[in-house]
Amino acid sequence: MKIAVIGATGETGRKVVERLLELNYEVVAVARRPANIPAKQGLRIRQADVYDKASLAEAVAGTDTVISCIGPSGRSAGAGRSKGVLDIMAANFSPGTVMSEGIPNLLEACRLAGVHRLVMQSGIGLSDGKELAALDRCMIGLNRRVFSKAIKDKAAAEYAVQGSGLEWVIVRPAGLSKSPATRDYTAGPLARIAPFRPLSFADCADCLVRAAGSEPTWIGKVVNVGQ
Repeated sequence: MKIAVIGATGETGRKVVERLLELNYEVVAVARRPANIPAKQGLRIRQADVYDKASLAEAVAGTDTVISCIGPSGRSAGAGRSKGVLDIMAANFSPGTVMSEGIPNLLEACRLAGVHRLVMQSGIGLSDGKELAALDRCMIGLNRRVFSKAIKDKAAAEYAVQGSGLEWVIVRPAGLSKSPATRDYTAGPLARIAPFRPLSFADCADCLVRAAGSEPTWIGKVVNVGQ
């Protein structure tokens, strides 16, 4: 199976590429700045912009599945520097339209390229909280109000995916951290997770990879992942 990773230079995207290569998938890493992706055996690197359907269609052509790890970037972190807390806060307060415009463009690119399956990274903040503990449900509600712009942008993207006609999986991780991979996490449709207990980017990536290739019962479902 050949899998394209959109947003391959982000924190999760890099881990998705690493995990796919570990599992011997054919991988196409797609980014707006492909020079930031290190060359590796078994990895193809392609350039595309999520605001440009034509470039996306060229980038995903010949692949079987697409994993989207795109999201608001906030302030530029600069070459070689990961986003810190202030960068992440800025991204959530002023997310732009990268999800609400970028995901529909990606869906159209998949249709043009004949790709039938798409896995999208979203966030647990999109949950209505019914599957969560009472306190977590209250905190999610507060989070939705504080970061209403980011929630609106991601919600539009989720609606587009759900109505796309593709084989889709939406993955909603808890808050993410740079802690090491554990492979010991909870994931599944309506899984009861702790939304504010950090999940590593590596474990989120592992879940996205599972959604792309080894969890057929997740197709057409929203999957929570966390501790």
